[in-house]
Amino acid sequence: MTQQLVLPESTVRLIRSAQVQHPGLQLDKYSIPGDQQAQKTALDAVCRVSGDSSLLEALLKRRQAMLKSLPGGGWFACTTMGPLTLHLARAAALENAGICLHPIYGFAYLPGSGLKGLARAYAETVWLSAQSDQSAAWRQIEDVFGWAPNPDRRQQVANSYHPASVRRQDDTDPDSPEVKAACGNIVFHDAWPERWPRLLVDIVNNHHPEYYQAAQVQHPPGDWEDPVPVYFLAVAPDVTFTFPLSKRHHAIADDLLELARTWLLGGLCHLGAGAKTNTGYGAFKPAEDALPSLPGDRLKTYETELKLTSPAFLAGANQQREDCDLRPATLRGLLRWWWRTMHAGAVDVATLRALEAAIWGDTKGGAAVRLVVERVASPNPQLYNKRNLANSDDRKKKSEYGIPEANPEKTTQGLWYLSYGMDEFSKKEGRKQRHWLGPGETWRLRLIAGPTRFVEPVKTEQKANRRADKAQPAKDITADEVLEQAKAALWLLCHFGGVGSKARKGFGSLQATQLADEYRLETCQQAAKRLRERLGLAARPNQDAIDLAQKLGPVEVDFSWPNIWDVLDQVGFAYQAFAKKYKPHWEKKALGLPRQIGSPVQGSFTPRPPVTDRHASPVHIHLAPVKKDGEQGWTVRIVAFPSAYLPDFKTSREFLKKFLEDVESDLRRRAKLLAPGGQKPAVSNPVVGSASASTTSLPSPGTTVKAVLLGEKTKKGGWKACHPDSGQTGPIVNTEEVPDDKRPDDKVELIVASAGDSPSFRWPTEKEKQRAQKGQDKAKKGPGSQPKGGRR
Repeated sequence: MTQQLVLPESTVRLIRSAQVQHPGLQLDKYSIPGDQQAQKTALDAVCRVSGDSSLLEALLKRRQAMLKSLPGGGWFACTTMGPLTLHLARAAALENAGICLHPIYGFAYLPGSGLKGLARAYAETVWLSAQSDQSAAWRQIEDVFGWAPNPDRRQQVANSYHPASVRRQDDTDPDSPEVKAACGNIVFHDAWPERWPRLLVDIVNNHHPEYYQAAQVQHPPGDWEDPVPVYFLAVAPDVTFTFPLSKRHHAIADDLLELARTWLLGGLCHLGAGAKTNTGYGAFKPAEDALPSLPGDRLKTYETELKLTSPAFLAGANQQREDCDLRPATLRGLLRWWWRTMHAGAVDVATLRALEAAIWGDTKGGAAVRLVVERVASPNPQLYNKRNLANSDDRKKKSEYGIPEANPEKTTQGLWYLSYGMDEFSKKEGRKQRHWLGPGETWRLRLIAGPTRFVEPVKTEQKANRRADKAQPAKDITADEVLEQAKAALWLLCHFGGVGSKARKGFGSLQATQLADEYRLETCQQAAKRLRERLGLAARPNQDAIDLAQKLGPVEVDFSWPNIWDVLDQVGFAYQAFAKKYKPHWEKKALGLPRQIGSPVQGSFTPRPPVTDRHASPVHIHLAPVKKDGEQGWTVRIVAFPSAYLPDFKTSREFLKKFLEDVESDLRRRAKLLAPGGQKPAVSNPVVGSASASTTSLPSPGTTVKAVLLGEKTKKGGWKACHPDSGQTGPIVNTEEVPDDKRPDDKVELIVASAGDSPSFRWPTEKEKQRAQKGQDKAKKGPGSQPKGGRR
């Protein structure tokens, strides 16, 4: 049954006959509640209500004249760096979708009461710790904001930072009359926008509702839960607001007004205003001046440039051109996912949930990490047209660039295979195309970390003990430790993962330019281990979790092709070629669910509960730029996380190993081909070279060649090496002779021990050099040569 407005029929007719010009009325009076899709429809209607910009301009002039007449009246301007939302939970017809709109005029604004609270929070939590005279600093805070005899203040008085236990009319005279309470000396006025702010429908999408909401759930978060989208209103980025301040009367000192301005500006720029500030909402910067510096060392910050290295399908609630941008909420969710890979396999689920709440926040408390994403330049989204980017004929699909010996009529273009759903046509809905951003699009990311506290949950066996009745002691985590965790998660995302739709298929790869040289995989693992040990968390191996220690790969293959779409096309063909081998096999579902299985069906596959019919791919493909000999190329990097639910850990691991081996071999072969357009052949990545991919054969045994030591070792722990010119790899048979100071990726000279299908090398000791020389001398004489003096 269709819901209707609960209004008199005459009112409904009047609404429908006249255009609503007040977003607040549209939101509060004319919105019909329902499920989230109905809520999105109602919010879209609010966003379509246009405000009167000329009215706002006249109001601002009148307001500024009023402010100038007040004692010390003035204002400063700040601009939003991303979306802004506030008053989400205020009473309204829609669930958690309110926003603060002016009750008379309808534009979004920031109430002075909230700004006063923001300024005080910054003064007490950030500014105060940097002051040498704590007593005088507290008096300044209370002079600006006021004080009253209430329980909150008594708690502050007990705090070592709050020595002002008694306030007197004259702080220098102990006999001066005591003042029980006082209002603040500075007035915080509402902040108004300089132009009518555009509203947009935003979305928060919880991918792990069971893990976050059900404390009794004992399995770690996975990629099978159904996301729960929630729509709400936000103010679009790049809106400038004016923030007025004034004295309560003329006798108040100017330095208090300046302190209030400093605190409010610091709160706006470093804490954020409104709701969801830790997720990047409500971030401001001065409209004209530079970002203010942080006093003291309570908060730690880190800034880096984030750059797309592969095309990204980014979107917000509407999946249109205007919301094709990197959303801070999206980035934060991905950072949480990669952070969990550092810890999930080492602790139980309850401890993981508590530790994640301490770092990243939950419904009961805020996060210790805040992130701010700012565009470096306006993005340039383009409509995705897969046919213009890759579209081979049947002959090309059967060639070495496609899938040799496959039926071209049943072979999907590689790029189309990877980007399925981004440009599709159906009779019911017509053609649906997503927008994408290309490599090179750049943002600035700022991570702001503060100290936090971790409370280890009480274990089941402890609950039976009387001592469990006592509260578990909280353990401090420093801001430096919090920031290290966030940076490690960021490195993992920018090395193995991606953002946006099809991120696990090679799209949306990112590069953190300032972070690339600081971290390695081992750095991230050590940071996680160090934090757990410092908190005294006992190791509880959990094979059900998505964990770095169980990761397969990385496989890394270099393409020297200049066009990234051509590289993605080849990755898609290689992926599809493997899938075709297992087309009728149920075990192919180990690559994720749902997945189409051909007939006649072979084998069996039963996902382990709680997985039923949905599980994201456990394979992550990342594309990173690489330059060789001054020419642009791309590194294809692939990792896989075995899943305990597809259908069990052992089966998943074995199948994913086959996948990586097959795709690696296929990609190495493809990397040797001429790039489309006549580009010269690619040089294979020496770390993953292969005999099967060679176009240049390995020289004959006894020949000295230049090679590269590999990180991959033999089953007995011996060294392996690669001959870059041929791409062939093999063991160093006298591996004990390799000097102790040698490391993976070192370029060395080796002697070919054997060629052909089983290549191997020898470390060039003096004995081996003599042996090789004798072999070469014998080869020069030829097979028919005879010793001197023999029969002719």
